[in-house]
Order: sequence, then structure tokens, then C-alpha cells
Amino acid sequence: MYPLRSKLTVLVAVVAITLLSHSGPFCAPALSGTIVSWGFDNFNQLTNTPTGTDFQVIAGGGSHSLALASDGSIISWGRDSYKQVTDTPIDTGFTAIEGGYGHSMALASDGSIISWGSNENNQVTGTPTDTGFQAIAGGGFHSLALASNGSITSWGYDDFKQVSETPTGTGFGAIAGGVYHNLALDSNGSITSWGWDSDDQITDTPTGTGFKAISAGIGHSMALTSDGSIISWGADNYNQVTDTPSGTGFQAIAAGYFYSMALASDGSIISWGYDRYNQITDTPTGTGFGAIAAGGYHGLALSVDIVPEPSTLILSLIGLALLPLCRRNHRRYSS
Repeated sequence: MYPLRSKLTVLVAVVAITLLSHSGPFCAPALSGTIVSWGFDNFNQLTNTPTGTDFQVIAGGGSHSLALASDGSIISWGRDSYKQVTDTPIDTGFTAIEGGYGHSMALASDGSIISWGSNENNQVTGTPTDTGFQAIAGGGFHSLALASNGSITSWGYDDFKQVSETPTGTGFGAIAGGVYHNLALDSNGSITSWGWDSDDQITDTPTGTGFKAISAGIGHSMALTSDGSIISWGADNYNQVTDTPSGTGFQAIAAGYFYSMALASDGSIISWGYDRYNQITDTPTGTGFGAIAAGGYHGLALSVDIVPEPSTLILSLIGLALLPLCRRNHRRYSS
């Protein structure tokens, strides 16, 4: 059984994933495109998907979504019970966005973090006030940030030590927040996990180096290897591990509520696992997608004119997107 929080009748996963450039922060030309959404629409997280063609970053929260436009402005839509939509900042120049269950985050150009929405576990008031952060990750009821020296800061809900057991030290290159557990990618591509271990999502974390992307769901996790193959571990009650696609050349991964997604080198999307709300069945067909993001029960993709080469690093997030930043005219893009 998965623990239920007070005031919640259904627990929705919020995840975030990130890709790692082993040589440090990676700059690439920004993508611009239109947003496609599918899956559960109980809070109009599909119906209210914004139109337009200049979106560069997408992120999924529990039952809400976010998008970052080319000017760095943020649009949010979907569930607004905690003002995770209403209180979206109206400034421009943001470089990254992340969604948690009921809260959201944004990274400003100076590396400062703004959080809004649900604050019942201090996931807003506990936001660090420093600058110079290069990546953010939204967990279910907690958050993480990656500093410029590769150290990790966590705050919020800590019943499963997803905050208190945050690894110390520097040199981390990427972070990912699951609902109750977290992942971090070291500069050599090795994975560290901590927090809730209900389905061996910590115990079975793969060893070795050379991983370039990580993603965390409720009870399962994923990693992308240097050749673009995918490894999944942890909870497998909906075949979210068993049905992991074989093959190489995948560019991005995203884990949602007991389901997962992957972006292939031709820009096509593969989904597997839990399908009650057609988050698998309604996965868009065709090619030309440049980014993916997984919300709780809904998915998002960014349709672009030009699909990046497999060597281009694409960040994806359950919601979510964690990205070491290019500071000026190049904006890193997330799925």
C-alpha cells in the first residue's frame, strides 16, 4: 500500500527527470514548438493546454502543467486547488520550471528559485534564498535544487528521509524528484538514490557509471545509459519495469504515476505501464517531438519543426524539468 497524505483522496505522482552532460553544463540551441497533452483531464490539464508555437520547456505536476515560452515567461494550467496556477509568477526571463503534486518552481536567470502553490510541508516557505542554482526538481511534497558546485539542497516533506538523507558533497550533475524518493547523477554518471524504499527503488538502483539521465516515479525509477538504452527498477505492478522498451538511441525519459515514457531518436514517443486514463493508449503517434514530460496521470510533448540529434541533451520531467543552465541567449529545454 502507498501511504496517503491528509486531505488527499488520491495520491498522484509527481516526478522530475534530468539529463547529464558529463563534462558539465551543456548549451544547445533552444527548441520552440507547440504543446500536445493526453491522459487524465479531471482538472482541464488537457482542455486548457495553451496554443502557440514558441514554447521551449514543458513540465507536468500532479494534475497541473507548466510551460516556458521563448521570453522566459511561464504559463500554468490545470488544477488550482493550491493556487499552483493562479500564483504563477508573471515575470519573464525564467530558465527552468518544475511541478510537484500541488506546488511549482521556477529558476530565474540569476539562479534564484521561486516556489508557489501548496505549502503544507514548507515546500514554498522553505525554498532557499541563495542564487547560483543551476537545476531544480519537484518531488511529491518536497523539492530539490542543484547548486553551481554540484551540491544538493532539499526541503519539504521528510517522513521518508527524502530531505534529511540528501547526499552531501559536490560534483553532482543532475537531480530527480519522485513522490517520496530522489535520484542524483554524479559527474561520472553514477546514480545515488535516497528516501522511500517500498519497492526497492533505492535498493535496486543500478551500479556503474556512464548514465546520462534519471527519472523518478512513485515506486519506480528509470535511467538512460550512454548508448540511449533504458533501465527501470522498483515497483512493477503495472509493468512499468517489465515493459521497458529494449533498444538504444533514446534521447529522453519521463516517469509518471506508475507509467513511463521515452523519446526516440526520430522524435517518436513510447509509453508503457498504467493506462487507466489512456496515458498510454492516447500517446501521440508520429515523429517530430523534441521533448516529453509526465504529470500524475497525464503526459505532455513538445512538437517541434526540427528534431534534435541524439547527441543533444533533452530534459524531461512527471512532472517536471531539471536543467543545468545556459545563462544568456541559449535556453535549455525540458520535457
